[in-house]
Amino acid sequence: MKSIINKLAVLAIAFGFIACEEVIDLDLKTGEPTLVVEGNIDFSPENIKDTVAVKLTMTTGYYETTIPKVHHAKVWVEDGLGTKYPLTELNNTGRYISTEVKRDFAKNEYTLHVEHEGQIYEAKEKLLPTPEIIKVTQKKEKLLDKEYNVIRFFFKDTPNNDNSLNYYFRNLYSKNYKPWSSTFSNEFTKGNIMESIIINEDYKVGDVVVIDFHQISRNYFDFMSAIYASSSNGGGPFQVPIAKIKGNVKNITTPGKDPKGYFRVTEKRTITHTIVEE
Repeated sequence: MKSIINKLAVLAIAFGFIACEEVIDLDLKTGEPTLVVEGNIDFSPENIKDTVAVKLTMTTGYYETTIPKVHHAKVWVEDGLGTKYPLTELNNTGRYISTEVKRDFAKNEYTLHVEHEGQIYEAKEKLLPTPEIIKVTQKKEKLLDKEYNVIRFFFKDTPNNDNSLNYYFRNLYSKNYKPWSSTFSNEFTKGNIMESIIINEDYKVGDVVVIDFHQISRNYFDFMSAIYASSSNGGGPFQVPIAKIKGNVKNITTPGKDPKGYFRVTEKRTITHTIVEE
């Protein structure tokens, strides 16, 4: 009987804690809204001109469910020859596009210019040629006592005259899976055939994997590396970031009040691979 009474007492205390549970909305401080720039010029190897896009939004409070879009901004891209290409907002989406920007590896510096609410923002980035993908392979391999369908794609690294490193970025897409990206360099494989390895235990036979591959600048490599490090730093709204992530977009009107985000210019090579049974 004493044992039963003790158990009932414990249950009563537990239910008491549940009954007293209350959801509390913390009054988190919201900073001054800041411009966010997602600018991508990704030329394809086949086209001299491609559709390019710059997405403009504003930061907002933690509990807000809608991200404010930036409308009626003045946006243009200037190439290394000084030619300016205006970007037009697409259907009030905050996404500004142009189909006229030309690819040029000789005069390869591009400048993004944004004017919004009396502030002028600029970013500069250089276009680098992306090596051609030589081949793609798939093989079932055993890793840590489990078998995976391992995809590899190969390309020839082009060394630089000044012996500096090359940096690469890949982004994977597949139906029913979240996109996944990563960066790497040629630190130990300068001028050699390089391979990029893709391992995903969720991929099944018949899945189609789309791989976008770019050679990128050192600045963009550092920017993406900081994002990856921050996102794996514990997560959660109260986690302190490991460092302030700085993009390449600068506030010309008010130095020090720079926007968030990055302006990227690359040559993008895309391959598609279907997972097959072995």
